[in-house]
Amino acid sequence: MLVLSLGKLFDAKKFSAVESFLVRHEKSCVSLLDRICRHEVSVYCILGERHEIRGVFSYSQGGQILHCIPDALERYDEYLVIFRIYFSNLNLENLFSVIGEETGTNLILSAVYLATKKIPESNQTFNLMEYVPHRESSTNGLKVRPAREGGIYAANCSMKLLDALVPIQEAYEREEVLTIEQEFNPLMSKYVLKKSISEKNLYAAFLEDKIVAKAAVNASGKNCVQLGGVFTLPNYRKLGFAEFLIKKIVAEKNAVGKKIVLFVKPKNLAAVTLYKRCGFSNFGKFKISYY
Repeated sequence: MLVLSLGKLFDAKKFSAVESFLVRHEKSCVSLLDRICRHEVSVYCILGERHEIRGVFSYSQGGQILHCIPDALERYDEYLVIFRIYFSNLNLENLFSVIGEETGTNLILSAVYLATKKIPESNQTFNLMEYVPHRESSTNGLKVRPAREGGIYAANCSMKLLDALVPIQEAYEREEVLTIEQEFNPLMSKYVLKKSISEKNLYAAFLEDKIVAKAAVNASGKNCVQLGGVFTLPNYRKLGFAEFLIKKIVAEKNAVGKKIVLFVKPKNLAAVTLYKRCGFSNFGKFKISYY
């Protein structure tokens, strides 16, 4: 078994093999497949005895490792030896985060420690959920009536809404994304927001033309999209806006044959309940660790 570095740009035959492997496990690695297809990350393959692909991981310029190692649990010790040796020779000085299915993340964290003695500053575990057609509640979720017809609607956001979206994006990051050790970066936040809008991946729910909730498609693979960034302004919570918005996005993506997945903190019972009402069910565990 060995680790093969492919870089960001590699030939069509190797790309097809990597893509085919990831598509088989796409529900738990949508972001990895998305970043590889965009040629944004350096790609590494774990090859078995017959040079078949056993796993794939990427390493970005910003120090983020994304991974897909489906049999990490069964071959944990074997992979640990290979990763420890490889990570000892890979420049992990700027390592920032490890993201992916929980067992694979734990494997990589152990290998990084053995190779570098680096220990993550924080760890977050999530439930992986997927949309199952016809399991959602029959209503749109709204518990408020607008003052006029069409006063509540959901839409894909354009760049004209950038300034209006900045406050809700900041509130979302401060409440849902940043750890205690991390500071809010307004320039990076706006960059992420502009990128999401330009790629037509950001959606908002409006009440009388005021943005009250948002959600995003934060990764797109071959057959799956990953939903994330769901947030409702505090004064408009428990009124059904997030459910209304999510169901609109799910219906749009499902209509074009896409599977919809997401990950959520198990202790966030309000969010878990919301996603279940929207037709989502658990199928695995996900983990993000920050250095």
